[in-house]
Amino acid sequence: MEEHLNQLGLARQPIFDRELNVVAYELLYQSEHGEAVAKFLKGDQESCNVLINNFTSIYDSGTLKSLPAFLNVTEGFIRTESLPSLSRHNLVLDVKQQPNITPELLGSLKKYVDAGYRLVLDDFTYNSDYDELLKLAHMVRVDIRKHSDEAIVSHLESMRPFKVVSLAENVETHDEYERCHALGFRLFQGTFLSRPTLVEGKKLTSNQAIVIHLLAALQDQDVTPAVLADISSRDPQLTFKLLRIVNSAQYNLPNKIESLSQAIIALGMNEINKWATLLALSSNDEKPSELIRQILVTARMCESVAYRTEEIDSELAFITGVISMLDALLEIDQESLLEQLSVSDEIVEAVTSYEGPAGRLLQAVNFYMIGQSAFKLPPHIQEVYADAYYDALSWSNETMQLMSGSHL
Repeated sequence: MEEHLNQLGLARQPIFDRELNVVAYELLYQSEHGEAVAKFLKGDQESCNVLINNFTSIYDSGTLKSLPAFLNVTEGFIRTESLPSLSRHNLVLDVKQQPNITPELLGSLKKYVDAGYRLVLDDFTYNSDYDELLKLAHMVRVDIRKHSDEAIVSHLESMRPFKVVSLAENVETHDEYERCHALGFRLFQGTFLSRPTLVEGKKLTSNQAIVIHLLAALQDQDVTPAVLADISSRDPQLTFKLLRIVNSAQYNLPNKIESLSQAIIALGMNEINKWATLLALSSNDEKPSELIRQILVTARMCESVAYRTEEIDSELAFITGVISMLDALLEIDQESLLEQLSVSDEIVEAVTSYEGPAGRLLQAVNFYMIGQSAFKLPPHIQEVYADAYYDALSWSNETMQLMSGSHL
């Protein structure tokens, strides 16, 4: 399975419903050879299930859920009927719009649909020639970058008789999300969740102010346990969660910890810094959990790659990953955020312009996570990134469980 993982360069992108709940993930892969996906799916059945489950599992609303996986497949792959007997409920076949719809292609697709697989038509533009294909489809994906609002409305209206679910892709801002929502799309995909929704004259809530105060203190190498304890204690929920984590089975301390100062002394500043940062992020209940999850995965992957390559300090890499998306979480412009945090020039350069070693690492991690096809890793570190990403996905689920207080 490691061979397939490293070969494909698997990544995932979330797909949201109208309430911004994650309902599925698209699995993306990078490969120089087209047959790599077929080789992966023809591999060991149990390994395929384990891998797909790891890439589509999330901890949400108190439970661990396995979401459907959208898998891009070619016409040639469809014709070979190569899919293994994976769960029909957890695999959605994503097929590019074909210039010519032949009876042979329709026949091959119908076999999958009859077997229980769902079919999504990617990058779709309506034409009556595709009516037979729409009868088989469960969903269509419309690239909002390629069509005007008027054209989109026309497409959606033409497809209404087929009762397909409409998905808007390449949604990059919250304004675009709101516009697509109004147009009638039921699902959404893009980077819009990672961009802040700025409100002119917006003031930080008291909770957000504590978050920034705590994160700013964590940037000071000379900060004392007493200072961190004093700041954290201003948010009772933050204090409670931190104490529960310290007293969890994960650390197996000989005595129960009853104060933040004790916790900091028992675990050390580095470990407390990380958990305090994560808990400060998770305390913002108004933001979708997927944004928290993206921050966790980004930070952990930066940390893991830095640790394995020894190019920069792994703790610096972790906090760089966190701060790179903090503006979206707090809905504050990045310049104001960085001024309030008073972070090092190295971090500022990394998150604002991808400059310096930390910036280059952050950019590489971001590209890897979105399955950027133009992004190529040197062969000798492909395995490092693949393993770090795989680890970050699992770690984010475990961390969200701990932060929620579950299983403690």
